[in-house]
Amino acid sequence: MTPSPRAGRTLLFVSLLAATLTVTSCAASDAPAPASSASIPPNDGVDGGGAAEVASPALALVVADADGQLTLLDLETEERSTLAEGDADADAVLGVGRFAHVIHVEGDRTVVDVIDSGRWTVPHGDHSHSFFGDAGVLGTIDGEGPVDIRVGDSATAIRFGSDVALIDHEKLADLDDAPHLTLPVDPAGPVIPFSGHLLAATDEAIETLDAEGTATGIAVPCTNATDVDLTRVGAVFACDAGAVLVTRQVGGALVAESIPYPAGAVAAPVLAGRADRPDLAGVAGDRGAWLLDSRAREWMLLAAETPLLRAAAIGDDDSRTVVIAADGTVRVLAADGSELVRTSALLAASVADPALRDLVHLVIDADHAYVSDPATGAVHEIDHGDGTVTRTFDGLDPQYLQLVG
Repeated sequence: MTPSPRAGRTLLFVSLLAATLTVTSCAASDAPAPASSASIPPNDGVDGGGAAEVASPALALVVADADGQLTLLDLETEERSTLAEGDADADAVLGVGRFAHVIHVEGDRTVVDVIDSGRWTVPHGDHSHSFFGDAGVLGTIDGEGPVDIRVGDSATAIRFGSDVALIDHEKLADLDDAPHLTLPVDPAGPVIPFSGHLLAATDEAIETLDAEGTATGIAVPCTNATDVDLTRVGAVFACDAGAVLVTRQVGGALVAESIPYPAGAVAAPVLAGRADRPDLAGVAGDRGAWLLDSRAREWMLLAAETPLLRAAAIGDDDSRTVVIAADGTVRVLAADGSELVRTSALLAASVADPALRDLVHLVIDADHAYVSDPATGAVHEIDHGDGTVTRTFDGLDPQYLQLVG
């Protein structure tokens, strides 16, 4: 995705759950050199790095405005604070989970500001640990050409072509010393740290690399990988023919397998769901939405009579999915595609305007869906149990939306 020259104050706002994250002003780098050494810690321990452990997730929204200013909105207190000041040179804002990133393209160089919300939850077997610490800009990572950023289970991969900077989530104070490695494969899609390894999407397959960047020989066919998500089961790549699921077995070995679409399916380029749940969902062209149960290795088509713009799986026992329809309504669908609840056309003005439609974001937690409404400058909180709009946060100019905690 290439940012066009700005007209006025237009920025590119992208979610790691909503698009392949490439911001570029030139071509990707040439063929890779041999790998250099780097360390990717497995997600075995839980370390808050000095942050306080809290009894439940400290949920908040990160909202970016048209100037690139990031506002942190605490969902318990409704207090707003500035996470990062606006920057006239910002070309994109993106992120997932704990971290947000502001992208600057400076000729052949791309500079990434790494921002910590200070709020996160770590899955740990049959329970989880939530932390609340200091928020702010950690530092910058820069490289040449397109950038793709993927937040893994215990590290973040910031990739420029075949060069990857690895940020250990337990060594954030050493951001300037983050190790770099050059991949022995030519990545055409996402590269994500997972269970002490790197998973890399090439033109034809998902390749598994060890902590030093050496190919392990584990590869599963996958063309046009457009997205990757971490679920409770494992890492899931969205491919033309279905999904590739990579899981960690007892003892630490990785296994990769294909979950093909039914014959004649329209692929979902983006899959989204609630953190640490087995389900993901994505828009299936004009046919409705796909629901993927990564535990059962099963796709379900949720047919819809109205075209859909966004879809995200709640990941509960009822296999519900939240969608935004082209008429501006927010709906909740059952596993058989039947409609459980529907809001009024809250987002009608935003989805009707081509300049605003791509800025409409959907994020979910266990109880609510949050949708950005750039036409009105608001974010709506919706109870996805009954479709009630429980709160509306005004005066935000939401060009981008992220849930942290």
